[in-house]
Amino acid sequence: MIQGVHYLSDFEAKKAIMETAKRLEAKGFLTAGDGSLSVRVGPNAVWVTVDGVDKAGLTQDMLVRVDLNGKANPSAHPKPLGEDLSIHLNIYRENPDVQCVLHAYPPCAAVLGRQGESLPAAGYSPSVRRLGRVELIAGLTGEALAKAVAAQSRTNKGVLLAEDGCMFWAKAPIEMCHLVEALSYRFTVDSAIQTAAHSTCACAGCQGCGGCTGNAQCSACSGSEGTRPAPPEPPQALAGVTQLIQLGQSLPPLPQQQEAAPPSAPSAFPAVDAPKEDVMAEVVRRVLQSF
Repeated sequence: MIQGVHYLSDFEAKKAIMETAKRLEAKGFLTAGDGSLSVRVGPNAVWVTVDGVDKAGLTQDMLVRVDLNGKANPSAHPKPLGEDLSIHLNIYRENPDVQCVLHAYPPCAAVLGRQGESLPAAGYSPSVRRLGRVELIAGLTGEALAKAVAAQSRTNKGVLLAEDGCMFWAKAPIEMCHLVEALSYRFTVDSAIQTAAHSTCACAGCQGCGGCTGNAQCSACSGSEGTRPAPPEPPQALAGVTQLIQLGQSLPPLPQQQEAAPPSAPSAFPAVDAPKEDVMAEVVRRVLQSF
């Protein structure tokens, strides 16, 4: 307890860093020496991992105690510190309530960073609700990046860094683990929802694999309200063409032949539709022949 604030002891801080690193590395969130962790042990003192060490096999000699200006305690064997140390220290200076910071590289952070969009808040599980909104910071480096991330620590619990993983901060190391795990869980759920939407999509080029070409009027592709294209009309039967018979389909009825009308005797009178003058002339001619 220092100035009314409870901090972890040096021993507790180093132990917490090593246990947290092993947990995150086992989940694939810290690989090949990437990432860094730090824990605050006083108003002006922080334990942080050295640059590029294997997080699954951390030992106490892979940790360095520094002040908030980045000055390390005197050591017979100086150790290299990561380039992201400035971000850690700016977060601690900006928000005194923060007592631990994590820079991790879960695969989902790389995908989200490449998509170039911040992650809005969602509420389909307690962990996702606690995660809240995660802003994407892109196009900044060095001190400008450190200040931008530190500003987010006042309102949010983490950020996405374009091409550089993500960062989270909390009051306890276990809370940082929960935040990055919630990010990964949310990415998995959102991806499954998107895939399911594309699998029922009716727009041209969609094969139900998430690689849909998109349709401005299709709600499954555009993410907005719309109407899907109408299904194609069934082909119309052509006169004189025999339809194909499918397996299990009953045979169509044969066309009915009309019975030929018997030849009729020649009429004594011309057809009704003949001109009236011709009809009268024929009547007079036959009457005269009868005499």
